[in-house]
Amino acid sequence: MNILIVDDEEITIKGINKLIKWEQIGVAKVMEAFSGEEALIKSRTERVDIIISDIRMAGMTGIELAKNIREKYPLCQIIFISGHVENEYLKEAIDLEVVGFIEKPIHVKEIEEAVKKAINKLESMQFHSEVKRQMDLENKNYVMYELAKELIEPVANRDKILKNINWLGLDWKNKERICAAIFTVNKESNRNIEKVMSALDCCFSEIEHIHFIKDSTHIIFFMAYQSNEEETLREVVKKSRDFVSVDRTYMICGVFGSTTTDIYKAYKSYESAVIYLQKFFYFGYYQVRCFVKEEEKKLDFDETLMESFVDALKECNREKAHESIKRIYYQLRPQHTVLVSCIKGIYYKLLDYLYEEAEHSFYSKYDSENVRRGILLEKIHSMDTLAECNDYLYEQVEEYYQSAENLAVNNKSIIEIMDFINKSYKMRIFRLVK
Repeated sequence: MNILIVDDEEITIKGINKLIKWEQIGVAKVMEAFSGEEALIKSRTERVDIIISDIRMAGMTGIELAKNIREKYPLCQIIFISGHVENEYLKEAIDLEVVGFIEKPIHVKEIEEAVKKAINKLESMQFHSEVKRQMDLENKNYVMYELAKELIEPVANRDKILKNINWLGLDWKNKERICAAIFTVNKESNRNIEKVMSALDCCFSEIEHIHFIKDSTHIIFFMAYQSNEEETLREVVKKSRDFVSVDRTYMICGVFGSTTTDIYKAYKSYESAVIYLQKFFYFGYYQVRCFVKEEEKKLDFDETLMESFVDALKECNREKAHESIKRIYYQLRPQHTVLVSCIKGIYYKLLDYLYEEAEHSFYSKYDSENVRRGILLEKIHSMDTLAECNDYLYEQVEEYYQSAENLAVNNKSIIEIMDFINKSYKMRIFRLVK
């Protein structure tokens, strides 16, 4: 705690400062002021937790000083000292809720007890203030969550939306634009999703918004703004893009949905963001994009690439398999208007062919074909990006060829051993006959 001693008599200040063992009672810094005016100036430049002040001083009195301090720094604790105890002063001291009133001549014990009391009161007030702040924050987060839940629904409870907007102090009824943004946090980074949301919240500071964590990997923002604030929105997009693509502390991608002019149709902006978010399967992480309406197209895939891949497995031609994987990836990558399920279906078939060939050539990892396909479906479904599907296929192919090489080495060793045994056996028979 920091203490300020105020008295127009230097001897009183020096005496108190010298006689009290401040560190032992929890005081880190002791400051001095020789008038009420000087004390006010110091309180503006230094943190003052406790003031010990004479009541009767030339110029500003201790009572006037305390009133000024109370107005600006309500948590600051005040201890009065005076050589003249008058009922008027006592009444003022009670009204100001001072923690101590000490008569001159001053006793060290009285000062120490009053300071300890002030410290205890401050700590209690600070604790309760922090508890209240946390409760207010939790309440605010809960109300934002409840509001956002209504905004993403096509059939929303209008009364509930208005009630929550009013509670949060938002003036969204008169805003001309509503926009939703969704950020996906990779599974490896989602343990830090609270930190990610706090960092993103700073990017949105220039525009009125709410946010909430929808699930373990998704953070949702809703913004409301006027048509003349389009530049502000662009700045928000830029800041979030810089955080996601430049910082790269976390694996994140994000999309800003289309705008709507009706708060009760905010779900349309949200739905457009959900649809466009699927395209990040092609784009990958570390990107933030804005919704663009595109017509869905059919998959354009050269089936001979699949045949080439299967032939490479049967021929045990590693280079040919790698080339097939590469060509498949580059054919699929530009087709971001195709449903993700179609692309994942291609990789499912490729991996299924690979595992089937492995079972014929080496051994089976799975109890049955159905078990194998069930596990494969689950694995493909969990993949977030095209690059991830491609990398996984490449890894499995490498494992396949490594198994083939190991088998070849083992077979060669077995042949050599059998050859050695046969030669030794023939030699022994020859000696016996001889």
